[in-house]
Amino acid sequence: MKKIQLILFLILIIVLSMLFLVKKDKQQINLEQKNQEVVEKSINKGLKVTYLDIGQGDASFIEFPDGEQMLVDCAIDGRILEALGRVMPYYDHVIDYLLVTHPDLDHYGGCTEVLNRFDVKNIVYNGLEKKGDQMWEAFQLAVQNEKANYTEVTKEEVWNIASTTLHILYPDHSLRDNKNIPNSKLEANDNNTSIVFKLAYLDKSMLFMGDTETELEKYLIATYDNQLDVDILKLGHHGSDSSSSQDFIKIVSPHDAIASCGLNNKYGHPSRRILSKLERVSSSTIWRTDWQGDIFLNLDESGLNLHIN
Repeated sequence: MKKIQLILFLILIIVLSMLFLVKKDKQQINLEQKNQEVVEKSINKGLKVTYLDIGQGDASFIEFPDGEQMLVDCAIDGRILEALGRVMPYYDHVIDYLLVTHPDLDHYGGCTEVLNRFDVKNIVYNGLEKKGDQMWEAFQLAVQNEKANYTEVTKEEVWNIASTTLHILYPDHSLRDNKNIPNSKLEANDNNTSIVFKLAYLDKSMLFMGDTETELEKYLIATYDNQLDVDILKLGHHGSDSSSSQDFIKIVSPHDAIASCGLNNKYGHPSRRILSKLERVSSSTIWRTDWQGDIFLNLDESGLNLHIN
């Protein structure tokens, strides 16, 4: 009997020792992964932007030179997680900034999944609500549960992130109710509540337009004029006919224009008329996620490179 007890005791000791070693190894692996993440994020890699292929919708992933990351919009649903898996290391569960341009489902629909999966440090939004909309209320609940820093953009702002300049051009909430200001009814259209921003690094710059339409483009031209001249234009409203007026394209004069859209989408995005206008007015090179998949931008001291896999 004592012999059996001794054997059982020894087996127990062996099992406990193995569990301890497994736990220790797991802790060591986690520590090494965290250290690797810190090291990778501390190395200046230049600026990287991936215009994600997420079907009919919008999502862009920005990696700043110091390793901080910003997700601009989240597609229509959970396919954003698959897209992020293509650009983020498997061990990275932190997104520093989530910027939601406006409350259209194809821009915020996947944000709930993102907030549930990742540790999001900062949430940036335009303040517009869609009360009574179940998807929107689920997103708002996820925002509250995340307990991230929440910034409501109401006016022009300039942020310095790493060595980049992020210039928020719109919205301007003073336009909402002031009848004495031209374009005061601008935001009657949800698309024209979009956060519009210009991102500059080294000697290059790019413009993110959300779903901006021609009415808001007129305001931007009147307000910013040649400040809108950039190298890369993320087309407003997926390259729709409702956006990218000739006057706007002349001012922006982009070398490259990018349309985020789904293959054979029912809206006809991007519009052939708009693409022809871009080629005619500014000789822009057209990139589109429905045909080319993820579109990668790398910008460092050696120059700017746009490419696909």
